Amino acid sequence: MIDRAPNADVTKNGDDAARRALPVMGAARRFVAFTLLGIGAGLIVMLVVMRQANYDPAPSLSPEEFHAAYEHWKAHKISSYDIEVKVTGPQAAIYRVEVRDGEAIAARRNGQLLMSQRTFGTWSIPGMFSTISRDVEAIERAAAEHKQRPLILRAAFNAEYGYPERYRRIDNGSRKGGDSMAVTWDVVEFRVVEAAETKE
Repeated sequence: MIDRAPNADVTKNGDDAARRALPVMGAARRFVAFTLLGIGAGLIVMLVVMRQANYDPAPSLSPEEFHAAYEHWKAHKISSYDIEVKVTGPQAAIYRVEVRDGEAIAARRNGQLLMSQRTFGTWSIPGMFSTISRDVEAIERAAAEHKQRPLILRAAFNAEYGYPERYRRIDNGSRKGGDSMAVTWDVVEFRVVEAAETKE
């Protein structure tokens, strides 16, 4: 009869326990790995969505570009036109303005006629340039006084006529232009009205 070492059974039991633990440990590692991969993929998707949400195709606006676009618009001397502008931000709306002989004669907000005539010209081309001009002047003043730029301006101007097709104004210090701090407008329709149409 062969005597077994006193710890033989203990060793065997330990080996069995270790073998049983291996699949459990492997499953735990796989779970952790897949969890980390899932979190990583989620973060990537979130970053892509945030980038798309804050992306603006319009280039940054400099004072020189603004003045050049304004001169371009004035050179065409378009006095009669219809324009529709989509505004997004805290006071989102769609505005439609009729301009005849240089004067805004009618305006609608979300399809409803505006009653106050002094507001008609706000969304005419000169009115839009006037709005941008105030923002550009604020940037120029800050630069002259060596202060932080108060606004981030982006704009795209129509290649043919020079009017602002898209404009985005962001208060500097906002979280990359959240809706509460940014206003954007897009010209969705612009139609020159010929002289013959104005006489109808």
